[in-house]
Amino acid sequence: MAYEILKSIVEAEARAVEIKKQAVVQAEQMKAEAMKQQETLFEETKLQGKMELQEAVETAVEESREAILKITKETEYTCSKIREQAALKKEEAVKAVIGKVVGEYGSC
Repeated sequence: MAYEILKSIVEAEARAVEIKKQAVVQAEQMKAEAMKQQETLFEETKLQGKMELQEAVETAVEESREAILKITKETEYTCSKIREQAALKKEEAVKAVIGKVVGEYGSC
């Protein structure tokens, strides 16, 4: 009877050792799988970040184009007004010079 009890204790210890080994193997497998998932998530996050950055850059470029067009139109309008004013003042300046020259030195 004592032999049977001793034998069942030894078998139970052997099963415990085997279960422990299997648990270690499973833990290593789970760790490896978790590392794979971590790497996959990291790569996906990097890719998503790059895509979001590219979208932000494209949006900024488009907005700056619109701003540049607006500024260009405003500048062209301002320049045309200045040209008109300059043309009017040029005629006045020419008349003033002719008036001075003709007025001081006689008439033609």
